[in-house]
Amino acid sequence: MKRAMCLKRTNTSAISKNADAIANAGSSGCSRCRILWLIVSYEVMSVLDDISTRCAQIRERLRQLIQRHEYPRDIRSLLLMAYVDIALEHHEAICLLTKSKLNGSAFAMVRPVFDTMFRALWINKVATEQQIEQARRDELTFLMGKIRDDIKQGYFSDRPPEEAQLFDKILQLLKEAWRAMSSYMHSGALQIGRRFIGDELKPNYSEGAIVEAVNLVTIALLLLLHMFFVSMRCQKEDEETQALLRQYRADFGERLRALNTDENGIAR
Repeated sequence: MKRAMCLKRTNTSAISKNADAIANAGSSGCSRCRILWLIVSYEVMSVLDDISTRCAQIRERLRQLIQRHEYPRDIRSLLLMAYVDIALEHHEAICLLTKSKLNGSAFAMVRPVFDTMFRALWINKVATEQQIEQARRDELTFLMGKIRDDIKQGYFSDRPPEEAQLFDKILQLLKEAWRAMSSYMHSGALQIGRRFIGDELKPNYSEGAIVEAVNLVTIALLLLLHMFFVSMRCQKEDEETQALLRQYRADFGERLRALNTDENGIAR
């Protein structure tokens, strides 16, 4: 699967591959190789530490922005507020789990963040009043394929073609990643494969894959809050949310691409 989600066990980043090769060479007594291995390992760890710190700052700032206003109490607005709060909590939980090295559980929670984002986008601009009421009573079946198509139609039918094309690319990436995210969430083959190192029952989650998981849910969170503030007509908060996203990508874009240069990674 080309350009699939980097959480897939076989999707080891180029840095991880180089680190393994250097480590093997270092075991034969080459002190220079051992030094190089330490440098490469430090770079991956540094990205994880840095991105975890930034994501906590982003999440805290988004909570502050939300608390600036009172919001309407109609069912649609209440659902959107709930989705935002759920996504914030999931995002924090993923960060806490990775910090505690409970990475399997963290990976299992990546898809629910995207589930929440898609549901919120759909409820906000696509759903009828009847469907909103059904969602409130948990009587509505959310089919992700149809929801994604509906979102594209609802948000981009009257937008410039280049915006619709960009959203198509994002949807394609998420479609390709969905199977992997689902496998981790439902204890499928990918999650099972991560429980072994060789024949030993021992968790095997690379630092690069953990970085990718945290990055994915952070982008989803920012996109969700962007929609929320637009929907609630909170212009200043929306502008700051967009600025947070731009700054995040400017600070981490190149570093993330360096971790995802193999043929199966997502180039960001």
